[in-house]
Amino acid sequence: MKSIIKSSLLLCAGVALFSACDKDLDNNPVLQSPKTFVLNTPAYAAQTIDLKVAESLKFTWSQPEYGFPVAAEYGMQFSTTNTWTKSVDAVVDMDAERGNYAAVGSPTGTASTSVPAADLATAIQKMERYEETTVPATQELYARVYSLVNGDTIYSNPVKMSVAPYYIELSDAPVETWYLVGGNFGDGSWGNSQVVPLLPMEGQEYDKKTGKGVISWTGYLSTAGFKLKKNPENWDAGQVGQGASYGEFLYNDGGSSDIKVPTAGYYTITFDTKNVKLTIAEYTGATPTVYNSMGLPGKHDSWNAAGTPMTAQTTVVENHDWKATVTFNEKSTGADGEGCKFAANGTWDVNWGSEAFPYGVATKGGKNVRNGKGTYTVYFNDITGQYSFVKQ
Repeated sequence: MKSIIKSSLLLCAGVALFSACDKDLDNNPVLQSPKTFVLNTPAYAAQTIDLKVAESLKFTWSQPEYGFPVAAEYGMQFSTTNTWTKSVDAVVDMDAERGNYAAVGSPTGTASTSVPAADLATAIQKMERYEETTVPATQELYARVYSLVNGDTIYSNPVKMSVAPYYIELSDAPVETWYLVGGNFGDGSWGNSQVVPLLPMEGQEYDKKTGKGVISWTGYLSTAGFKLKKNPENWDAGQVGQGASYGEFLYNDGGSSDIKVPTAGYYTITFDTKNVKLTIAEYTGATPTVYNSMGLPGKHDSWNAAGTPMTAQTTVVENHDWKATVTFNEKSTGADGEGCKFAANGTWDVNWGSEAFPYGVATKGGKNVRNGKGTYTVYFNDITGQYSFVKQ
């Protein structure tokens, strides 16, 4: 009798155990695979939003039905045509191709975000490429949000709205500039204003988002010491100096020594800012001509060879670097009668030009340099013809 009772108890316990396991399985969440989710239509979608006045646009959405709360990454995307096949970030040549949608704002882990109106205006400009005189009063715009979980992305419904855009001049990130400072540059005092930039090189490609790539300088070096500096105002942003011996360079090391070439002469300094590598080599070209003055003549000064003087950047040794700040009232194509050039000694006897803008390598007697509208600081090296227009 006792044996029968014990067996019955064991059977009941087993049934209870299996029942408990079934309940655990029933409550165990399984990640679902939703196809879409809902972006809420904001109240302001019923009116036209002036992007030049607005600070930001807020959006909210419902979380996708993943079956249980998950840590998803959300982000906003916008299109002027409700087409989502090519991001503006994938465009390589802005003159030859366009994207039809843009990601705007920062990713978030919550079901709401605010998108800066200025960033949205820039995105629209990248899609539509308005001319300054062709910006419409209103522009249709579609918004959607993506949700990213475990490498899988789904998209919400698009929401249509109306905005008032404005013209924005598009450009790639400026080429990252580093400066030479020390006994060979400026007045040799190592002062913040006594710096000479390395300039973009012909045939080089620069990261369109960061501006990193290969830059260089060619000129005369005495045996006085110098360094490379990323920010003329301080050393914290980055510097390059010398290690135990010439040719060994230290990067971002405040304890590095000054760089000193073994003999005075002409050198080319090349710095790869993307891979952080410096090289210094003797210049093997013809002995450079030293010019007394340099001008930046063009349509802006009625093509007066000496009308827009450039300042010599170095006085302590032989100078081949020039600088000027100039304002162009209109954009130029570089065609006949437009654009600008570099001219030596106040005459047209020796002049340089190239169609490239905002940087390039000018050749003697070359074509007019195109220019944009606005105020620019212009740098020019008369040995290599390298130049750069930096918008202010």
